[in-house]
Amino acid sequence: MEVGESKQNWVVRTQKSWGLMEWLKYTCERFKVDKLLIEAKASGISAAQELQNRYTDLNFAIQLCPVKGDKYARALAAQATFAQLLVHAPAREWAEMVIDEMAVFPKGKYKDLTDSATQAIKYLRDTGMAFTDYETHARDREALVPQKKRTALYPV
Repeated sequence: MEVGESKQNWVVRTQKSWGLMEWLKYTCERFKVDKLLIEAKASGISAAQELQNRYTDLNFAIQLCPVKGDKYARALAAQATFAQLLVHAPAREWAEMVIDEMAVFPKGKYKDLTDSATQAIKYLRDTGMAFTDYETHARDREALVPQKKRTALYPV
């Protein structure tokens, strides 16, 4: 930024020449992202490394996520989370774009927003932040079963 230039003016002046790294950093800061999830594939690994190398002052964490199966299989795995209304869509234009894309997946022209949404759902489920009703009931039933007192295998 030039001396005395506001961040908003700098953004307007420079964003025409931004590449992927600049857009990622700007978007994550603008929306106050806590953690950026990136697929642990060749281009994703390179992008994560470049972000960390280029910007030492990131206000968000970057996590590489392993990918298993194709986009269709990952979308099917996330279906129960949506069916049980565990996902909230805010009244925003970008949310409508995601919903519209997911409504026609896999036959639609685009698949990236669907893939990002299903990756986020997988992360929430893997970290225990989105349990299905079945998982919650199973955990509750397990907690009700009396546990046997553990004894030593050999006398001490």
